[in-house]
Amino acid sequence: MTPRFRAIVLAVLVATAGSLCLAADEFSVQVDPRANFAVFKTFAMGTNQIKTSRPELDNPLFAKQLGRAIRDALVARGLKETDTKPDLRVDFSITGEEVSTTQRGVGAGPVSVRYTIGTLHILATRPGEADPVFRAIYRDDEGTGSKLVVKLPDDARKLIEKFPVK
Repeated sequence: MTPRFRAIVLAVLVATAGSLCLAADEFSVQVDPRANFAVFKTFAMGTNQIKTSRPELDNPLFAKQLGRAIRDALVARGLKETDTKPDLRVDFSITGEEVSTTQRGVGAGPVSVRYTIGTLHILATRPGEADPVFRAIYRDDEGTGSKLVVKLPDDARKLIEKFPVK
C-alpha cells in the first residue's frame, strides 16, 4: 500500500468515524415518582416554543407537524385529547444550535466538520401546577437543519413511548 493511498484510506475512516459521532442521539426521560399515572386519561396541547436561527426549524408548519406527532403518540398511548378540563397539559420546545469545528485529519491536516444540534423538550404538567409529572428531552445531531425537520417528529414519538400508562 502506497503512503498516499494509506493517507486517503485513513482520511475516509476519520470522516466516517466523525459522521458516526453525529448519529449518536441522546435522550432523557424523567417521571415524577409520586404521580399516579393511572388517573391521567386526557390531555390538551399547550404552548410550543422554537428558539433557533435555523429557518427550517423556526417555522409554524414544522411546529404544527411536531405537535401533531406528539398528539398522535399520546393518543396511541391511550390518552384522549380534550379542550375542557384536561388531566395534563403538554408543552414542547425546540432549540437549535449550529456547530462548526475541526477534527484531526490524517496527512491532510484538520478536517472541517459542521452540523446542527436540535434539542426537543416535552413537558406534561397538571393544570395549575408548575412542576411537570413527565419531562423528556431528545438531543439529535444532524448534518443539516432540514434533516432535523425529518427526524424530530420520530424523536418525539420515541419520547412519548416512554410515557407511563397504567
